[in-house]
Amino acid sequence: MPMIDLSVLVDGFYDPPCPMVNPAAPQAEDEVIAWLWELGFLKCKAQEQHLRSFKFGLYHGISTPAVDLQQLVLGIQWFCWGSLADDQYDNYDWGEREERMRRVLRDMRAIATRCPEGLRRAQDNPVIAGFADLWPRLTAGLSPRSRQRITGHFLDYMQAIVLQNRYHAKGRVPDAATFVTVRRNTIAMLFQVDVLGIVSRIRIPDVLRDSLLFRELTLCFADILAWHNDVYGLEKDIADGQTCNVVRVVAASEGCTLTEAVARVLDRAKQRQQVFLDIEAQLPGLADSLGLPSEAAAEAARLATDLRAYAFADLVWIGETRRYDLDLPRIKGTFDDVLISH
Repeated sequence: MPMIDLSVLVDGFYDPPCPMVNPAAPQAEDEVIAWLWELGFLKCKAQEQHLRSFKFGLYHGISTPAVDLQQLVLGIQWFCWGSLADDQYDNYDWGEREERMRRVLRDMRAIATRCPEGLRRAQDNPVIAGFADLWPRLTAGLSPRSRQRITGHFLDYMQAIVLQNRYHAKGRVPDAATFVTVRRNTIAMLFQVDVLGIVSRIRIPDVLRDSLLFRELTLCFADILAWHNDVYGLEKDIADGQTCNVVRVVAASEGCTLTEAVARVLDRAKQRQQVFLDIEAQLPGLADSLGLPSEAAAEAARLATDLRAYAFADLVWIGETRRYDLDLPRIKGTFDDVLISH
């Protein structure tokens, strides 16, 4: 697997606080594991042991080192449920996948838009049950605009998964232009921006959140996480028949080797990091130009710090997690196929 560590970050991208890990992380991870047992996602101790090897608690303990236990649990629940659900979307043959993904998307859309029909079907499988339990708690107290934003980001993520699966099923590597938008959504990092804001209780005025510069900041974040993920998960993706990986896309579109593509991807990720830092430095002036008080810029800066911490935590985490080990199956076999027909 390609080597990737903190050296892929540009100078000054993130200076971790001390202590670096949230002291509530072990307890939060235990609570999330108990929740997954209740949902039926975990059915034996071997599955629990495998899941603990992923070290999701460490990841979020680093990315949100100062939040309280309740908020930390909420962030890990999304990440843990989302990771397990994401693996399930590839867990069966294409002959059934399109129809079953359509059903999953229908049910999740119903839950996200508070449709009673979706809630009645929520206990059919752990994926839907987990979403039905998590979504109301995640979105509680949001303004109508914030709810619309987070719902849109989540549904974009799900629809992009469907498109990605079509490429995987055909064994086809997407063209570079199409891939960028698809991968920004399949990584779910635009949705993760919303989640981090909720977990850290950050309140940014809509006019600032919706501005072009702030949206570009979040796109930089999504690109950085997606491209780093694709580099360190390259061998796993190849073994699993996954074609929507930026390294494979660059190699195919630019006629270079995978090794050369890795270097190009990491260089471009550094460019996106620098754009992120440049925009972050402009946040006070942006807020002022929109007629907002300095407090708005401070809240936006808090979120930008959380995003950089998340990218930093990801790189620390990959040196500890076993989620991408070739000898530990991510698809087919570990958590079985829980997306039953209904």
